[in-house]
Amino acid sequence: MSSALDEPLPESGSDPVAVMTEWLARADVGITASPGPRFFGFVNGGSTPAALAGDWLASALDQNAGLWLASPAAAQTELVVLRWLKELFGLPAEWTGALTSGATMANLTGLAAARQWAGQRLGFDAAQDGLGGHPPITVVASTEIHASAVKSLGTLGIGRGSVRRLPAIHGALDLAALDAALAEIDGPVIIVANAGEVNTGAFDDIAAIADRRDQHPGGAWLHVDGAFGLFAALSPQHASLARGVERADSVAADGHK
Repeated sequence: MSSALDEPLPESGSDPVAVMTEWLARADVGITASPGPRFFGFVNGGSTPAALAGDWLASALDQNAGLWLASPAAAQTELVVLRWLKELFGLPAEWTGALTSGATMANLTGLAAARQWAGQRLGFDAAQDGLGGHPPITVVASTEIHASAVKSLGTLGIGRGSVRRLPAIHGALDLAALDAALAEIDGPVIIVANAGEVNTGAFDDIAAIADRRDQHPGGAWLHVDGAFGLFAALSPQHASLARGVERADSVAADGHK
């Protein structure tokens, strides 16, 4: 691809149709078959006709969906979709939410809210004051915490190395280890649970973790990474796996899973 695509910066502009035609010819051998229904790499499902049409519509209308004033149609559509998703997954109607670029950004958003909550419990405004000079924010998770959540903690300034990684039994957080860890923590703590661990599909016992969240004297925030597993709530056969997710403080899900 480097030899096929790399060339000096052109001295003048080119015809758009010619550019697209030339790019496709050069890039052909480097284009994967991800749009197809039999492509399973990186959990990228092939696009459906409806999804492709929606993508075309979004690009053609070119709306700024960040503010209701900038595009009432786009913003209101997002609000309706969020309400539908809450109904679909059995989540509390009073929850707020946002459509993000994917599970990494969803985890970042949920953990940013957790950081703000923890800072307030510790007597400072994390977003306004920053984390410097303030007590550290404790994070507890199993050894199976996803890389995107760890990356989010680094981006938020809490730190990748701040996570207290507890044993996982067959992929699920060891509740006895959680009890022992919480007993050693005096102040607020952020607990990251998995609903569908990436490699094993294991579910943490979210309801049991929520019970421990409620009982922790210093207060605890429960974030559930449901990128893979939140969809179990839609299956009568597997809905019990997601039991308790409605008690979480923040939840992330991922449509392309």
